[in-house]
Amino acid sequence: MIYSVVVPFFNEEESIRPLYESLTRVMESLHGEYELIFVNDGSTDNTKQLLGKTAAKDRHVAVLNNAKKMGQTASLKIGFEKARGDIVVSMDGDMQNDPNDIPKLATELKCGYDFVCGWRYMRKDPASKKIASWFGNLVQKAVFKSHLHDISCTLRVYTKDSIKVLPLKREGAHRFIPYLLMMKGKRPSEVKVNHLPRRYGRTKYGFSRSFKVAYDFLTLIFNRKSWT
Repeated sequence: MIYSVVVPFFNEEESIRPLYESLTRVMESLHGEYELIFVNDGSTDNTKQLLGKTAAKDRHVAVLNNAKKMGQTASLKIGFEKARGDIVVSMDGDMQNDPNDIPKLATELKCGYDFVCGWRYMRKDPASKKIASWFGNLVQKAVFKSHLHDISCTLRVYTKDSIKVLPLKREGAHRFIPYLLMMKGKRPSEVKVNHLPRRYGRTKYGFSRSFKVAYDFLTLIFNRKSWT
C-alpha cells in the first residue's frame, strides 16, 4: 500500500517544520510506503527554501514549485498528477488540519468508499467564517441532495481511481471536489476530524472570497459542463 499526501503551500514558512514532523510521525505509523508531495504556490517568503531543505534530507518528500501563484486548485492538480499512491490524501499547509486524522480517514476509505471527506464539526475559526460556512454547506446540501456536512474541508482521502477521473478544470474547483466526484459516480463518506486554531501566519481568505465562492457555486449549478 502506497500513500501520497498532497499539501499546497503559499507563504506558510512557519508551519512547514511542525507539519512535516507531524506528518512523518503519522505516516510512519501506517507501516506502508508513503510520499509527501509539497506544492509551493509561488510563495514570496522562505517557503520555497525551507521546503527544498526538507526534501534534501528526506527521500519521502517531493517539492513542486509553481513559478507564480496559480491558486489552490491548480496546486492540488499538480500534486495529484505527481502522486503514485493507492490512497491519496489532500490537506492544507496551515496546520489547521490535523495529520493524526489521516489513519481514520484511510480506514473508512477501505470500507469500500471512493473518497472520504473530513468534517470539521468543531471549527476553530472566527464566528463570521463559521456562519458563512454553515450557510454555504446548508445550501449545497439542499441543492445537491448530499449528506455531507463540510464540503470545503481540504482534508480528504481518495482512491487512485477517483483522482484519475477528478476534473479540476478551473480555479475554484477545489471547493467542490466532493460534488465533482459524485457527478462521476464516486461514492463518498465522511468522518469527523479535528480543526486546530491557526498558530502560524495569516489567513489567505478575505471578504471578497465569499463573492467568488457564491459565483462559482451558481455556475456549478447552472453550467455544470464547464466544471466537468
